[in-house]
Amino acid sequence: VNIFGLKKYLPYIAAIILGAIMGILIFNLIAQDYYVRDSKDVAKNLIPSSFSEAVNKASPSVVNIYSDVLVNDRRSQLPFSDRFNSIFGLNKSRIQSSLGSGVIFYSNGYILTNQHVIGDRSIGITVELSNGRKEAAKIIGTDKGTDLAVLKINQNEELSSIEIANSDNLKIGDIVLAIGNPYGVGQSVSMGIVSATGREFNNPYSDYIQTDAAINRGNSGGALIDTSGRLVGINTLIRSSSGGSEGIGLAIPSVRVMGIINDLIQFGEVRRGWLGFGIDRRTLATKNILKISYIYPNGPAKEANLEEGDLILEINGQISSYPLLFQEFARSKPGTLIKFKILRGEDYLDIDLLTSLASS
Repeated sequence: VNIFGLKKYLPYIAAIILGAIMGILIFNLIAQDYYVRDSKDVAKNLIPSSFSEAVNKASPSVVNIYSDVLVNDRRSQLPFSDRFNSIFGLNKSRIQSSLGSGVIFYSNGYILTNQHVIGDRSIGITVELSNGRKEAAKIIGTDKGTDLAVLKINQNEELSSIEIANSDNLKIGDIVLAIGNPYGVGQSVSMGIVSATGREFNNPYSDYIQTDAAINRGNSGGALIDTSGRLVGINTLIRSSSGGSEGIGLAIPSVRVMGIINDLIQFGEVRRGWLGFGIDRRTLATKNILKISYIYPNGPAKEANLEEGDLILEINGQISSYPLLFQEFARSKPGTLIKFKILRGEDYLDIDLLTSLASS
């Protein structure tokens, strides 16, 4: 082959090779852009434009609750004022109405709401179903610790009970919907996301779901649902400087609710576990150490061979703290096993304590 004779064709060969390379690169870029745009369109289509199916599924299970509470007007706090007011008829009672929401938990008429919706001195409770029918309700049980209450209405047909989801599966950023009766305007729906989970807000009895879905007065006791129309929480309170929604709503998780409602139906109260010992409050300021100051006779701690002066280092494998101890107690049932790591003198001990029924 005459290599020197090919020299005159080299520019043409180089142009062909360069053109082929450029063609391959351009094809790859076009194909990549197509697949990127296509995948974006697919992802966009996966996000529903409406959550009406979820709302239609859950809304028949959400009710409006109207409670009449007897309130005493005290006109004076001076000495002998009670007698003076009663003589002249100044001690008057009035009926104050409150409103809220509730969720039909069981189709035979058991409804869950917040304890603060019905108050301590309710003289009459009316439940309005989603179809507009109104029924008188009676209180079955209440629990101030979790702010939950169970009502019962009589019905001639099965009610639409809500489907329950496992709130432990919620993730921050999940879409949720709040259904309730804000300000008494009637059943309304708002949308938001899960902003946080495990919020305590000075209440060890519950670890709230935080959401930015609009929750206002009247929403209390209503349903927080997922996009499949299943209950994930009971809307309970808001953190607000104005009294209205400011994007921090709190709901009791469904897994906590399930541990409460059956006690309220069966016993009228929540039966919690009892540890049977007291804590030296002077050690509360000491980080990661709690000192047992008192052992109740014939209590769980006595049976577990705990002693006064023992230092609690760990509770169920977690570093000791008073909030953790109270949390474990507040959420335990009689017969719950709680594991402690104890320092007694120079000895480290592992002690298992079985809770018993707390005295009321």
